[in-house]
Amino acid sequence: MKPRLSADPSNLGDCAARRRNGRLAAAIVLLLAALGGIGIYVSARALNPARPGLPLTSDQRTMVVQAVDLMRRKGLDGQADLADSLLSRGIWRAAGPTDAYLKQSEASGDTPYAYTLSSGHTPSAIVLGPRFFNTINNTTAGCAAVMIHEMGHYQAYVKTGKSTEYDGYKAEYDTHNRIGLSPADGLVYFSMLDGVAEYVVPRDQSYRAKPDIADYLKSGTGT
Repeated sequence: MKPRLSADPSNLGDCAARRRNGRLAAAIVLLLAALGGIGIYVSARALNPARPGLPLTSDQRTMVVQAVDLMRRKGLDGQADLADSLLSRGIWRAAGPTDAYLKQSEASGDTPYAYTLSSGHTPSAIVLGPRFFNTINNTTAGCAAVMIHEMGHYQAYVKTGKSTEYDGYKAEYDTHNRIGLSPADGLVYFSMLDGVAEYVVPRDQSYRAKPDIADYLKSGTGT
């Protein structure tokens, strides 16, 4: 795997990042071409005590609510309740045009969807980037998956004061079948497989037996 944004607090404070790597993009570009030219981008996150971002616009709020509704329709009441609570508290935010974290990620060659901010046990914001709100290249299932990923980080920070990519990708993978996330949802799906291969499998070998992860690893794309 290519180097990723460091999660070492000595480098970037409280930081956990979900990033696209070059090998993944090269391996799935042909698959994406068959899906109608879905853009190559995934999500990234960085954590810091500051609270950037802007309040959601009406249209942005509608997209978040639609994703929450999908969670609830699929029986993910716990995730839907948490997402609703975060919405009422203003934790879901929209990235501004000069968002420093997104610009840093873009400058590193990555394409972010969202990031979560926390100071120890107190997450202050989940900032959703422009790609999250791109209705051409993202779907309601994709939005729900990204939100569940971020809430995995959120819950880990509340519980332990720290989080790693294991928390986000495990939460996302464990619910992706319920919300209907599939290859048709584009790179959100493929980056999830890549993240599970890199961050979840080393800690829990049972994920190697999951059919989609097994196929991904056999393809030589995963770790």
